[in-house]
Amino acid sequence: MLKKPKCLLNIFKRFKIRKTVSAEKNSLPFKIDGEEKILRAVYSPINLTRNKKRLNNGFYKPQAGSDEISVNRLDYTTPTFVKKLALMFENTESRRNYFGFSLLKAFEIREIGFDVVYTPLKEPVENPFHSDIKIGYMVERGVQLPSEVSYKIKKMTEKSRLYKDLDPNSEEWVGDELI
Repeated sequence: MLKKPKCLLNIFKRFKIRKTVSAEKNSLPFKIDGEEKILRAVYSPINLTRNKKRLNNGFYKPQAGSDEISVNRLDYTTPTFVKKLALMFENTESRRNYFGFSLLKAFEIREIGFDVVYTPLKEPVENPFHSDIKIGYMVERGVQLPSEVSYKIKKMTEKSRLYKDLDPNSEEWVGDELI
């Protein structure tokens, strides 16, 4: 059995994130409705333009070896829960400081030509709200994306709404209502 790194255990304690979430209490429909709010954590400075007012064009580009972007279904959870998860993946030494969120509606993603699918996670923390934006193209390291895929990613980035957390060090979401 794999041991959980000590830093993750400290994070679980700090943010009081339970290792498991009742599946019965959080039974979500597998079909994502077009009006659902889809939320993605934003880190500074890597995800932002220099003036920190817009997302950089690569924000929704999957990592090499993948065709999906990790997101959460906001209609079934809270910004505070998603913030706690985002803080777990913050890494100040590698320029990943939690900044806030980017929000799209599912229909906006689909209008671009991508899809959003429900993909709940079990580890390292059970996250029944997790989903993926599927771009339909496997990203390869060192290989430029086809122009039509790059264009769609740029359009999706332009459509998304950026929300800054006014107190990134707080355990609670401190920002505007996510609409």
